[in-house]
Amino acid sequence: MRPVSVFIMDVTESSSARHREELSDYIADIERSVKEWFQNLASIQVKHRSGDELIFVADGYSSAFITAFFISRIWKFENNKPYFGLAFGSIDKRVDEIDIEKWIHPLVKQARTANDTLKKQKDRESFTFEGNIQDPELQTLLNGMLKLQHALNIQQTEVQRLVCSLYLVYEKQNAVAELMKRSAPTIYSHFKKGHSEQVLGSYHAIANVLDSLQAKEFEELKKYKSNILEKKIRDYIKGQVQEIFCL
Repeated sequence: MRPVSVFIMDVTESSSARHREELSDYIADIERSVKEWFQNLASIQVKHRSGDELIFVADGYSSAFITAFFISRIWKFENNKPYFGLAFGSIDKRVDEIDIEKWIHPLVKQARTANDTLKKQKDRESFTFEGNIQDPELQTLLNGMLKLQHALNIQQTEVQRLVCSLYLVYEKQNAVAELMKRSAPTIYSHFKKGHSEQVLGSYHAIANVLDSLQAKEFEELKKYKSNILEKKIRDYIKGQVQEIFCL
């Protein structure tokens, strides 16, 4: 058995978007970027399907959440935000052997159920997990943390959101200040007022819990190092930071 994670992403009000073709092209660009993030690192399947849906499966319990979180932080359509139904578990084949268009598996159903849960929400959150039957208390805690994260996210101003996203990528206050052409104290003020420490802290906590859970359940496997994936994503974004964030 192999540890994997899945997400199904959809986009808020995509059917009524005036720039629907541009939005669809953007999701195709996200698909290509995600493939580059995982190149020579882990097995992955990601596909932009009918409408504005993106389905993803990769090695590692935390891979789907990490990938989804970074997508959410670099997303450029403010009025058409993505949301992600997440699941993790084990499969009996290699990810690169899966035909993602035809793959029928309980993890896909769980991710779909999670996505549908978000779709029905009036105040739609960005992420939710579904289907970890072995430990429902853990799922409750993870989703509770994501609800709190969402409550903080929606309070961020445009500048606070940008500071938070750039800090996720650069992890240094001075680097963010230089990019935004602001003073370090100004960046720190936006970081604190936007509750970025709590937003990013919850992200890291969830990723670490998923890694720890995988390590306990698959002791025979080499420890999955999500920090390597994060570094690859960060390096990729740094190489296109002006374009991605319109700086």
